[in-house]
Amino acid sequence: MKRKILSILLVAVMLLSAIAGLAGCGESGFASTQIASDKGAEIGNLKKGGWIVSVPAGAFDGDVSVIVAKASEREDVLLTTPIDISVEGMEQVRLNQPVKITMKLDKKNIPDAESFDRTVMAYWNGSEWEPIIPDPVRLSEGYLEFETWHFSSYSGKLMNREEQIKLYAHKMAVDSVSNEVKDPTYIEKIKAVCNDYFDGVGLYAGETREIIIDRALEMNIIPTTQELAAKGDIEALTYECGKILAEATIDIVQENPLVKESLMEGLGKLGTLTEGAEALYNGDYKTAVVEFTDLGVTLFGGAAGGAVTAIKSIGDLSKAAVEQGIMAWKDYEMECAYKSYAGLAKEGAYGYTLNSGDWETLKIQMRGYYNRLLSEKKEAWRRLHGKDSLTNAEIKMLEDYVEADLKEQFDKRLANEKLVEAKATEYEKIIGSFKDANLLNRLENGYKYDMTIEQRLKSLFTIRQVILKMVGGDISVFGSEKNREDNLSMAIAMWLGYGKDRTKFYDWMREQGYLKKAGAVTEGYWLLVRSFDNKYETSAADDSYSESWSGGSGSYTYRCKTTFDYSYSGSTHDNCKGEFVENIGTASSPNGRYSGGEPVTLDLSIKANTSRNICFHLGASLGAAITPINHDDPFVSYGTDTSLYDITEKHTKSYIWTEKNDTNTGYTGMRVTVGGTMPAGSADGDKVYIVVGFTGGNQIIATAYEYEWHTK
Repeated sequence: MKRKILSILLVAVMLLSAIAGLAGCGESGFASTQIASDKGAEIGNLKKGGWIVSVPAGAFDGDVSVIVAKASEREDVLLTTPIDISVEGMEQVRLNQPVKITMKLDKKNIPDAESFDRTVMAYWNGSEWEPIIPDPVRLSEGYLEFETWHFSSYSGKLMNREEQIKLYAHKMAVDSVSNEVKDPTYIEKIKAVCNDYFDGVGLYAGETREIIIDRALEMNIIPTTQELAAKGDIEALTYECGKILAEATIDIVQENPLVKESLMEGLGKLGTLTEGAEALYNGDYKTAVVEFTDLGVTLFGGAAGGAVTAIKSIGDLSKAAVEQGIMAWKDYEMECAYKSYAGLAKEGAYGYTLNSGDWETLKIQMRGYYNRLLSEKKEAWRRLHGKDSLTNAEIKMLEDYVEADLKEQFDKRLANEKLVEAKATEYEKIIGSFKDANLLNRLENGYKYDMTIEQRLKSLFTIRQVILKMVGGDISVFGSEKNREDNLSMAIAMWLGYGKDRTKFYDWMREQGYLKKAGAVTEGYWLLVRSFDNKYETSAADDSYSESWSGGSGSYTYRCKTTFDYSYSGSTHDNCKGEFVENIGTASSPNGRYSGGEPVTLDLSIKANTSRNICFHLGASLGAAITPINHDDPFVSYGTDTSLYDITEKHTKSYIWTEKNDTNTGYTGMRVTVGGTMPAGSADGDKVYIVVGFTGGNQIIATAYEYEWHTK
C-alpha cells in the first residue's frame, strides 16, 4: 500500500514539474514556455531568478515554444547569470516585435559614477561577449535592460577602459561620417528658421546672425531637428528650434557685448519679450534663455500669434527632414543589420544568415525591425501632411523610398569603412582624455542618469569644437602634443563648471594663456599694408521683399522693397506694398600709420532715402572695431574685438543706425565720430585690423584695414 501511494505521489510530482516547465514557472525560470502568437508572456522571475524576458503579442507568426536555458560561455567575465534564449525547432530567430530583457544586478555589482557606463548588457556573437548599451535610467535603479529583435545568449558585463573607449569612438565615428553626407539644402532650411527667429527678436545685424547660426550648428541643431522633423513631431521640433536658438543667442551675448547692445536695441523697438529683455539687461541669462525659448515657440507656431514666415520655415524644415530619409545608425539593431550585410559578422550572429551584400535576404530577415522603420516613415508623412490615412499610392511610394534609402545608406557606409576606422582612431584619444578628466562619470559635470552616452558624447564634442573656435582652431595653444587633449578636456570641464557664466570661463582661459593677450608694449609703429572687403550677396528676393547690397571701402548701400500686400491701420496709408528704404552709410578712412597706444578716430554717418510712406523697419547700422593682434580672419569675431565709441560720449552705443520717424513718412539718420586706441605690437610682422561694418537685412558689408607692426 505504501509503495502504491509513493508511486502515485511520484507521478503527481512529475506531472506538476512538467506543467511548471510548460508554463515557464519556477524560481529559476529556466524552462520551455508555450506562447500564442496573439498573446504576450513574461518568462523568468526578476526577484527570484534575477532576470525576466518580456515577450509582446505579435512577436511570432505562429504559436511557439520559447526555451530559456543557462548559458555557459565564460561566466567568470560576467556580472549576471548568462541566459540562452531560443525557439524550439528554429535555428535562427528574428522577431516581429522587440523583446525586452531585464537583469538584476547584485549589490556588489551596482556601478559607481566611474564604472556606470562600463556596465553593459552583453550578447554572445559566437566568439565573444559583445557590449550593448543598456537603458541608463534603469541601470541607475540597479537593472540592466534593453530591447532585442533576435534571440541568443545574453548577460551583463563590465567593460574595461580600452573596450569602453573603442566602443564610444566607433559610435561617434559612424555618426560623424554619416552626417558628412547630408543634403546641403537642409542647412539652408535651418538658416531660414534661424533668420525668422532673429526677425522675431529684432536682431538685424547680418554678421551677428552668422555668428549665432554657426554656434547653433555647433550645438548639433541639424541632427537634433532632423530626427524630430523626420518623425513628424512638429511640436517637439518647434520647441527644440526655439531652445537651441535661444541658447546660442544668449551664449554669444555673453561673449560679445556688442551683440547684447544690438539685441536690446531690437527688443526695445519691437516692444516685445519684456521679461526676457529685463533678464538680458540684468545679466540673468538663465531666465533669458527660458523667455527667448518661449518666444521662439510662439514665432514658429507653437502658440497663437506665430509669425507666418516662421511657421512656413518650420514646415519647410519638416518636409526637408522627412525627404532626407531614415535616421540611420541611431540604434544597436541598425548596426547589427549593417554588420551582417557587410560580411563583418559570423553566420547566424544577430539572427541573420546571408551572404555579404545580399540585400533582398537581409530585408526579409530584418522582419519586424524593417517594418518599424517603414511604419515610422508612414506616420511621419501622415502627421506632416495632416492626413487621417494615406492613399495606396502614397504607401507604395514610401515603401519604395524606405527600401532605396536604407540600402543607399548601407552602401555608403560600406564605401566609407576606412574613413570610419580612421575617425575612430582619432576619436579614441579624444574620448580617452574625456574619461581621464572625469567627463564620463555620472552625476559629475552635469552628466545625469537620464542622459544617454550618445547625448553626452555629442555634447562634449560640441563644447570642444566651440572652445577650439575661440582660439581660432589652433589646438597647439593647449600645450605640447602629448598634453594638449588633456588640457582641452580640462577646459571643457571648466566650461561645464561655470555654466552660463561665460565671463568667468573666459577669464580662466586667459589665466591659462589659451586666449591670446596683447603683447608687451614695444617701441614701434603700425603700417597700413592693404584694405579689402568681405564677400557678400549683392541681391536677394523672396515672396515678401526684394533686397540689394553694394559698396565697400567706406561707402555702403542697402536697399529693401516690400513686394507683398500688407494692410496697415495708420493714418498715412492703408497698404505697405511697394514701399522701399535705401540706406547709405559712409566711413572715413583710417590713417596709414599709427604708433602703439595712439588714438584712432573715424567719422561715421548713415542716412536713408525712402518712399513717401513707410510702415516696416527696414533700416541698417554702421560701426567700427579693432581686432586683437594676430587675429587671422578680421570678418570673424569671437567677442574679442574692441568696438569704437563716440569720442564725445554723447552717443552711448558702439554703432549708429537708421530708423522710422514718428509720422511713418521717412527715416532719420545719424552722424558721429568714434574713437579707440591702437594696441602695441611685440614683434615685427604682427598684424592688427581696423574693421568697418555696415549691416542691413541679413547681410553685412565689411571693410578690413590691415596693419603690420614694425619695431624701431
